[in-house]
This record gives sequence, structure tokens and C-alpha cells, in this order.
Amino acid sequence: MKQRHALLLLLLLCLLPQPVHAQDGVKNFPGLSRRAITFWSDGTRLAGDLFYPKDAASPLPAIVLCHGWGGIKAHLNPEIAPRFAAAGYAVLSFDYRGWGESDSRLIITDPMPKPDASGNVTVTAKAVRNLVDPLDQQEDIEAAISFMEGEALVDKTRIGLWGSSFGGGHAVYRAAHDNRVKCIVAQVGPMDQRTALLPQQETLHQDHLKRVRGELPPVPEDAEKPGGLIGAPFYERFIGFVPADHTDRITIPVMIVDAELEHYFDNKDHGFKVFKQLEGRVPTEYHELKGVKHYDVYRGAGLDQAMALEIPWFDTHLKGKP
Repeated sequence: MKQRHALLLLLLLCLLPQPVHAQDGVKNFPGLSRRAITFWSDGTRLAGDLFYPKDAASPLPAIVLCHGWGGIKAHLNPEIAPRFAAAGYAVLSFDYRGWGESDSRLIITDPMPKPDASGNVTVTAKAVRNLVDPLDQQEDIEAAISFMEGEALVDKTRIGLWGSSFGGGHAVYRAAHDNRVKCIVAQVGPMDQRTALLPQQETLHQDHLKRVRGELPPVPEDAEKPGGLIGAPFYERFIGFVPADHTDRITIPVMIVDAELEHYFDNKDHGFKVFKQLEGRVPTEYHELKGVKHYDVYRGAGLDQAMALEIPWFDTHLKGKP
């Protein structure tokens, strides 16, 4: 009788749903795992991918990746995130709100109805996609750091930031405002866009007043952007986002990597400017990759050059390697 009961119990257990481990291998990197994750930023659900060595002892030092204007995690996942993970890091790539696999920012278009007893409402809302809002993105980066701080795989005392292009400025700005960040790399990043926006400053201010009064859409939908880029820039919010103005608050190691053939801006007014502001006060290095264009840092020889500098930098300041 006992054997029969045991057999029935075993059959029932086999019929129950089995736990699914949302964990995948990584193409071309057999020693790595990747786990799809979600987290919340200011009420919006964001999508991310966590890369880490399969057999490494945790907790691991961590790197949060901040991509550029119009970038999504799918651009970083094939090679950049895995290269850092293969070097012994837990690495998070993610999509900003309204981009890639992350949920949209919502704007309620009709008057909000009275909530029900549970506080729920049914509304008509517009999904805002592909908006470049640096202040919203800063909130998303803060949330990504918070996710990593609470992740069992991660040593919360050893979290670094890597930012590229528009994300390079994000990394510098976040380093000045978040003492959980212990080391950063900022590559090919704009650090001060006031010169470009100065002729429009009064127009942008008037647009802000009109948005507040409902005379313009709540967010810009088709603002003029630099050539070759996608996404509508929220220039009214750019005015309050000047990474180069906050370097006096930075107390951690900073590496700046620029492209010699940069076409979006003059390096001396951006990456090199930040380097000179930090030089002599915190551990810092500046590198200008010779013969390299802005987008070359994501592939081929340009990516190899960048990684050859950046991985040892993180190793020194997050792992304590000489």
C-alpha cells in the first residue's frame, strides 16, 4: 500500500508544471549564460538581459551598459555584453523606456475617470515610442543599477558603468550623482551640447511653456535630429542635461575613449574637456583611437581597440588587478 501511494505521488508530481529557468546560452561564447529580466523605472516596465559566466563564483563585479541615441540592447548583445561577461563580470544590457522590448511611456489622452474601489482605471492612452529624453533615461539607468544592487549574482560594492555615444554622457552624469557606481568608461560621448542648442534656447523655453499649457503635444513627436539618427529628441530636456557641468562631483576612476575621426562633435569640447576637468583629481585616462570613426567602436578593429583598453580598466578598478 505504501509503495502504491508513493507511486501515485510521483505521478502527480510529474504532472505538475515544472519550473522554467529563463536562462540561455550565448552564441559564440559557450562559457556564458544569459537571463532575460524585467525591472521597473518610474512606473514603466523595462526589459533587460543579464550576462554572466556559467561557472564563476558569485558575487561578481558588475557592469551596466548604457547605449547611445537610438540604441537598443539587441545592438550590444551579440558581442559587447558577452565580451565583458567573458572577462568575469555580471553584465546588464537593457532598453530605455519606449525603446526595444521595454514598455512605452504612456500619455492619457482623455480625462481620467474615477478609479474603482481597487484604485484601477480604464483609460485611452498614447504609447510614446522612440523618444530621446535624457532625464527619463537617467531614471532608467538608476533603476538598472538598483536591479543589479539587488541581484544575488552581483557584488553591490563593485558596480561599474559603461556608456557609449549618448550613453557616454549618461555614464559621466550618473557617476556624479550615484555613489554606488565605482568606476566608469565613457566612449565617443557628447558631454556638453549647449553650444548647438544655444540659438534655440528661447524657442525651446517657449515650447516648454506651450506644452505645459496644452498648446503643444505633451512630448515632441518629430523634432529635428542629427543626421543618420532615429528617435525624436526632447531638446527642452537636453538643456538640463550637461554632463560636463557635474564633473566636480565625481570621485571615482573615469576612462574616456574617443574616436579620432569623430563627426558629430569636436572631441576637445566633449570627452577631452571632461578628462581635463578630472585630471589630477581622480584616476583618469584619455584615449583617442587613431583612424577610428564614431561607429567603428562597435565592430571589428575599432571594437577590439576599445575593449583592449576598457576591460583592463574595469579589471583594475573593480577587481583590484594591477
